[in-house]
Amino acid sequence: MGAKLLQRRFLCTNTNQQQWKDWSIKQVTKSNFKESLAELKTHIQNSDFIAISSKKTGVVSSSPCKKVLPFLDTPEISYQKSKDVAERFQLLQFVVCPFTLTQSTCSSTTKVVSHPYNFHLFPRDELNLGMPQYTFSCQTSQLTALASEGFDFNVCVYDGISYLSRVQESLTKGRQANPSTGYSVNSSSTPSVADEIFTKRIKTRVMHWRDACVTKSKSNGSEDKENPAEALISSLRKLISGAELYGSRPCMSVDVCNERQVQLVVKMSRELFHDLVPLVVPDKGRGVPEAVRVVLTSSKEDKNLLEREIQDLEDEQNRKTRGFREVIDAISASQKPIVASNCLNGN
Repeated sequence: MGAKLLQRRFLCTNTNQQQWKDWSIKQVTKSNFKESLAELKTHIQNSDFIAISSKKTGVVSSSPCKKVLPFLDTPEISYQKSKDVAERFQLLQFVVCPFTLTQSTCSSTTKVVSHPYNFHLFPRDELNLGMPQYTFSCQTSQLTALASEGFDFNVCVYDGISYLSRVQESLTKGRQANPSTGYSVNSSSTPSVADEIFTKRIKTRVMHWRDACVTKSKSNGSEDKENPAEALISSLRKLISGAELYGSRPCMSVDVCNERQVQLVVKMSRELFHDLVPLVVPDKGRGVPEAVRVVLTSSKEDKNLLEREIQDLEDEQNRKTRGFREVIDAISASQKPIVASNCLNGN
């Protein structure tokens, strides 16, 4: 609907001098958002300019006090009016169409290639994090106009892509309890006496645990070959004793009281043990680190595999958290010229 109109609006030029290729319009919902986002980023990177358009649950009032007047309003007043519309009404559809201009080698004609994407949007607490419910205004005339144009409200509500602002994303990350490897250590600070005592104590504890795990692993390997029953008994002993596992890898948790202790544990694990991977575990309620989980790997390849797995989980979680904002960030980061229609004031 919106993507087709957008193509025609920006390609209605002198057809004797320009040719354009009409790519099929891709309907993007949450079910195909991941692969569509990767394609869109490639098309944005290779484009010459980007056209965007939107459909909302309402438009700016025709009243002079609300309508954005380009010659009478100051930039501050225009911004406040557009902000008011953006906060009152809900965005249901957003069209992104990267355009590429190619000069023909045989003639003076220019070929215009478009890649239209029609994003269906709807805000929801998709991650079940108890975020505040969304409320927005609707104009019956606008909804009627959308329905007459064939807008599919069922697709929007049930399969629309959700999104969060940067403030909401920050709050959301604080409520998640996903371990992370990407923790920067401030090496410029001078360690205090308390830091040295804490580091020594944790180093001794981690060393004894690591040596015990390596010894058990070797003994269990020989027991598995000689007597499977002994291996089963050993596994049950681990279960009863409460030995921790991260997937199939042994791990131990080091409780921390502040950010400084987190830095010390992470630094010690990275510098002194080549086969350990420290994971910072945040407190789901407070959003601050509550422990550092040290995971033992069996080889360099296993360590690299674990780090890739953690990074992939972080990327996937971040993508789910940001949602449609990934598209806005990609457009902004490209620094390409943007031609907008029905994006600010609905006129």
